Amino acid sequence: MDPQLLRSIWPVFSAETREQIQSIGAKVLGMEGPSTAREADLLPSLKRLVHSLKGSAASLGLDDIENVVHAIEDGLAHTRTDAGLPRDAVESMLRGLSGIEAAMARGDAGQSPEVEGLASLLKSLGRDVAVPESVSVASGLSAKGLEVLDFLEASLRALCSPDVPDRAAVVRKAMERARGLRGMALDGGVSRVATLAEAAALGFARMEPGGDPASLAASDVAGTLVELRGRLDSVKPATAVTRAVETLKAVPVQAAPEALTPGMPVAAPEARASAAEHTVRVSVKTLDSLVLQVELLMSGRAQQTRRSEGYRALSDGTHEVLRHLERAASQLSMAGGGPALDSLRSGVALMRTMQKRLLEVSREAHRDGEQLALVAQVARDDLRDLRMVPASQLLEPLRRTVREVSARLSKDVALELAGGEVRLDRRILDALKDPLLHLVRNAIDHGLETPEERRAAGKLETGRLTVRVEPRGARIALVVEDDGYGLSPDRVRATAVRRGLLTEEAASRLSDTQAARLVFQPGFSTREQVTATSGRGVGLDVVQATAARLQGSVDVDFWAGRGTRFTVDLPLTLAAALGLLVRTGTAVSAIPSDSVERVMRLMPEDVGTVAGRVVARVDGSQLTFLSLSEAIGLPRLPMAIDSGRVQMAALVVVGGDKVLYAIDEVVGQQEIVVRSLGKHLQSVRHLAGAAVLDDGRVVPVLNAPELVRAARPETRSSSTESRRPRILVCDDSLTTRFAMKSLLEIAGFPVVTAADGEEAWGILERTPCQLVVSDWQMPRLDGVGLARRIKSHATLHSTPVILVTSLDSPEDRAAGLEAGADGYLVKREVERGKLLELVRNLLPARAS
Repeated sequence: MDPQLLRSIWPVFSAETREQIQSIGAKVLGMEGPSTAREADLLPSLKRLVHSLKGSAASLGLDDIENVVHAIEDGLAHTRTDAGLPRDAVESMLRGLSGIEAAMARGDAGQSPEVEGLASLLKSLGRDVAVPESVSVASGLSAKGLEVLDFLEASLRALCSPDVPDRAAVVRKAMERARGLRGMALDGGVSRVATLAEAAALGFARMEPGGDPASLAASDVAGTLVELRGRLDSVKPATAVTRAVETLKAVPVQAAPEALTPGMPVAAPEARASAAEHTVRVSVKTLDSLVLQVELLMSGRAQQTRRSEGYRALSDGTHEVLRHLERAASQLSMAGGGPALDSLRSGVALMRTMQKRLLEVSREAHRDGEQLALVAQVARDDLRDLRMVPASQLLEPLRRTVREVSARLSKDVALELAGGEVRLDRRILDALKDPLLHLVRNAIDHGLETPEERRAAGKLETGRLTVRVEPRGARIALVVEDDGYGLSPDRVRATAVRRGLLTEEAASRLSDTQAARLVFQPGFSTREQVTATSGRGVGLDVVQATAARLQGSVDVDFWAGRGTRFTVDLPLTLAAALGLLVRTGTAVSAIPSDSVERVMRLMPEDVGTVAGRVVARVDGSQLTFLSLSEAIGLPRLPMAIDSGRVQMAALVVVGGDKVLYAIDEVVGQQEIVVRSLGKHLQSVRHLAGAAVLDDGRVVPVLNAPELVRAARPETRSSSTESRRPRILVCDDSLTTRFAMKSLLEIAGFPVVTAADGEEAWGILERTPCQLVVSDWQMPRLDGVGLARRIKSHATLHSTPVILVTSLDSPEDRAAGLEAGADGYLVKREVERGKLLELVRNLLPARAS
């Protein structure tokens, strides 16, 4: 076929072929299972798909692809519906599909879509082909290849470092050397080495932009280089025929990454035939542009609504001016009139005409706004439906991945998929493909045991891996769960220390939940040796970065000896959404409205502390209560509840988790379009992006799942507490001690308590405290004695001391201050907010 014509047809052929390959792969796997569990039409529909793909490839003159598909078709021709396909036939067909996918990837990159190792693929599929004689392997291929490989590994290490002086030059040289190795391998007839060298070159090309794509590409390149070294080590001079036979035996089952479909989802050929005239393919780029324009149209509609309200306000103002002018004209007429009266009446008539016209413009603007809103809403809903695709497009390709990885690691894995009917935004689906592959590979490699280990642990030899998509209102959860070892927090801590991510002291202070989240740190891997599957330190950090970029979060749960579960929480769609605008201090932020269950007013008696955690009683439940300003990194401002006033709070809900966040005011609610903040702010987890309001203000959009996750008691970092000044409360009355402790903890201060001065002194010698609040009259050692002991100590003398007592005479105050107390309060002043005010005055820098 004419190359120019092929280029024009290629995008449509590529999209259709990838869908067909995915369907063929799923049906081939289905033919391996028992006949009773198969669909009645499975084999006929599989044959129709294969025949259709063969015809498409033949019509474009793509001989390599046609030959492979023809061989698969021949293998299916003699298959009986009740017998199914043997395992080796399934392996061969999947290998053929992977070869076609690799050829499609080359075609997408503008290269010739040739199938590497065609002869070996056809041989494994049962077609007798003549293996052409090749020149003998050059005696120096192994040595030269290993030299090139050393250079490629050094280039990979350089590109993975945070600062590369000339990234493009490093990538270019690596690609040149990889392509040179490919040429040597082709000349020597070692097709597998040539294929791996070309894969390495393409992987280096993907690393040039940097960022998350480079991390994902680095993972693939590292695995390719590991396999390439093994191949080069095994290369020995041999005849061409001997090498061809060895290559046939050595070709593994590969699952190439599923390519992104550049168009709308299309049904299988048999379902599509009757409705072909009613569908049209649209490129993702064009669809993305349309979605963006419609979202901007929605924002414009909000701005137009604001202007319409402005017209109405002007009309009301004009009416008020007319009343004043008419009153003035009446008073002037009663006073005898004069030339000024005629001018005034003319002005009133003109103003009345202007008012009438302004009312008409206001009505027209309102009517146009309503019509625009209707059109924009319909267009947005239609486009949103176009973007929504079934999750099965994300889940089904995992069957081949699990099969390939489990075979490589000699593990028996049963994959369970659920939620394929759930529809989600294609942008989310496309972004999740690589992170989901990392999670699945991680579960098989790190999570599941070998059959021998499972048998010794009293488990079934076949490990269970579940991947499901769960709808959760306006959000979805992608869950990857295995029944293997279960993540080991102790092992994670040790790895973090060994890799220099934490000191031993810092690691020992982490709770098990906090330690488990270290697996999302860049460069983290518990695997000691680099393999084709693990040990490269790339993977789970990309999962977390992708989730944050998609306005979501990722979490991990684990049970020793019983398994691990990763949960990625995401919105159903990335289109424009309602945002609740809240003010904390002078800052206005937007929280997605679908994550806010309600806004409420809390009374002081509704808030207290439980085990050092500030909680609020809501509908009979105790919910975590935090300051929103502090959660998003702003200075912690005094809350209304600190001084005994009613506190406004927003109840943020994600899944089954609920957290109350203190806010100062609800500014309003409007439709927002979330915009990315770029790579410089992608590490700020609580930010999902930014939005432009209808008045032109830019506000941050908060990531609700991350706010909820970070509020959990077990995940709140101990380092956050260590940065807050610790306060020692000393009082022999349990009630008073608990009341002051609760008041200070609600204000955000870590608190330790003591029942008398001697106990307090013992605590001060063991635990650093930045301020002491003490009663005066106590047994063993009273407050005055404690203050004198603190002020005379070599290292504690600068610690502020506040005496809180019922003694209110001038003499008592003077005695307390003379003992060295920095503050003196009567107990009734504590309830009026005086204690917090005095604490913040004595600790102004750290308390903020």
